[in-house]
Amino acid sequence: MCGINGIFSIEQSLPVAIDDLIRNMNNALTHRGPDDEGVFIDHQAGLALGHRRLSIIDLSPSGHQPMEDSSKNKIVFNGEIYNYREIKNKINSHDFKTTSDTEVLMSLLATKGVSALDELNGMFAFAFYNQSARELLLVRDRAGKKPLYYNLSNGLLSFSSEIKALLTLPWIKAESDNQALYHFLTFNQLDTPMTMFRNIYKLAPAEFINFNSQGIKEKKIWWEPHYTDLSNMSESNLADNIFDILRKSVNYRMVADVAVGAFLSGGVDSSAVVALMRQQTSGTIKTYSVGFDEQPAYDERIHAEKVSRLFNTEHTEKIVSRNDIENFLPQVVESFDEPLADATCIPIWFISKLARENGTIVVQTGDGADELFAGYRNWQNYNKVYPYYHSFTNLPTFLRNGISKASAFLIEESPIAELLNRGAKRQELFWGGAKAFKENTKKDFLQKHWLRQIDDQDSYTVVNRHRLKFDVLQKKYPWLKDIDWMCYLGFHFQVPNKYLHRMDRLGMANSIEIRSPFLDYNMVNLALSVPSKFKIKNGEPKYILKKSLEKILPAEILYRKKMGFCVPLQEWAGDLMTCFIEENMHEFCSNTGIFNESGLKHHLKEIKRGNKNYTNNLWTVYYLMAWFKRWM
Repeated sequence: MCGINGIFSIEQSLPVAIDDLIRNMNNALTHRGPDDEGVFIDHQAGLALGHRRLSIIDLSPSGHQPMEDSSKNKIVFNGEIYNYREIKNKINSHDFKTTSDTEVLMSLLATKGVSALDELNGMFAFAFYNQSARELLLVRDRAGKKPLYYNLSNGLLSFSSEIKALLTLPWIKAESDNQALYHFLTFNQLDTPMTMFRNIYKLAPAEFINFNSQGIKEKKIWWEPHYTDLSNMSESNLADNIFDILRKSVNYRMVADVAVGAFLSGGVDSSAVVALMRQQTSGTIKTYSVGFDEQPAYDERIHAEKVSRLFNTEHTEKIVSRNDIENFLPQVVESFDEPLADATCIPIWFISKLARENGTIVVQTGDGADELFAGYRNWQNYNKVYPYYHSFTNLPTFLRNGISKASAFLIEESPIAELLNRGAKRQELFWGGAKAFKENTKKDFLQKHWLRQIDDQDSYTVVNRHRLKFDVLQKKYPWLKDIDWMCYLGFHFQVPNKYLHRMDRLGMANSIEIRSPFLDYNMVNLALSVPSKFKIKNGEPKYILKKSLEKILPAEILYRKKMGFCVPLQEWAGDLMTCFIEENMHEFCSNTGIFNESGLKHHLKEIKRGNKNYTNNLWTVYYLMAWFKRWM
């Protein structure tokens, strides 16, 4: 796991101070790779590459990057190729000088080009320079586990694992992207290619871009989940297939030249990962959990301890106090140059720090299982509402609009009013993680002149981009239902832009690598193909996954009520956030020219009155003010 940087000349020569520029970019990513640093500059090729290394596979100096082969091809690589040994055994023509997965990847790319990507099982973002073709290839993995950002300006392509490194370059300015900001207010996260910075973009999951001396030669999504009709497969056979793939996926993610630990909440997903890790090794497995002092509603440590005893792990806990959260809160935006207003980042920061302090630099987690297998109980509510919602959207226009307007007037900021507003416009019901400001109230606190600049955007455009792709799938596979749409959006939108984004940033901020076996592409293909009747059955979310795990986990773990990885933010830091907003609101509104101060005051008033419909708004406004203060 590492940080990568680079500058590639498209229309002009490299800047005179290129060595300093690349080293400054590397310095911005020291946390991603504290073990080694590398720089390569070739003025004739117009190429400069930088690398920061966190040593996981081949700990020797031979794993140093940027790496060059005998044909003068170069690579900077961030991530892991879990099946690199299998690939290496198939390559007979190459005399390998290292035991690293990086060299195997470079050899495969040199001989097969982009078709090599189909053979990779791993998490990665890399830049590969083909010397003979004089082309630079940027690639991101299938699920979007590893980030890659880029800027094209003044005849130069600049790229990096994090935006903060790009901002060290004198020609890249920290200017906000208005469209991205508008959508962020709804989702608290940003879909590709947006980043909140004008002219800085991120590659989509499973996307590659090939650059040459004329600019972008090819830009393509190189993988999509493969759906299979499993309607005739029995429940037991399906459960067995899921278990077999998960076991292999966890085994792959044990590949490392350092010890591999796990984050353990005591829930189904993390417990399954630990159980399968124990099947792979009789050695020490270090597990970590976090709880909150005198906040039992947010604390799962008792369940984690049971799982730890069951599978004989070396378990360490962190008890987070009110003071811990209050002290850390002002720093929460430091790791997120691409903003993510997710309060769960707070406990993940502490558990990541705990792992590093205890000598663990690789951990496995249960991320992704809920999205793939419909594990959220509130998704059941959506699933129950869908038939009525479809009926509502089929009503005449004047009836839909009338009902929507009446509901908005009577129950301002209510989720019901928002759903009726979507239905009136015949939009999709399920928007994934749209937990922040409702579309029908967002414009109350945005300046009118600013709204005109973005042509009165509607954040449904973010969802609809995915919905249109799902519609194509649904025509091809008519057995796909509403719950399958929710899993599709969960995987394509929430997983890369929220869950994987926060794990990468918070893990790397503490110099640890986080691996997600549920997001192995073989598991993704199977999980998304699971018939909807097996995703939720008899009111049990994630039904088929739980059935598959009955052979390794007791019922008290599998079927206890899901708590979620939450934080007592309102209870412990509500006053702190409110004071920060009050103290900074006038300056914030004046400096940005985007927000209407009176509109924000109305929301703050409702928050102080204890209106629970506004709870997430408090966090969103606080985070946005703190983020602008740090990055803009």
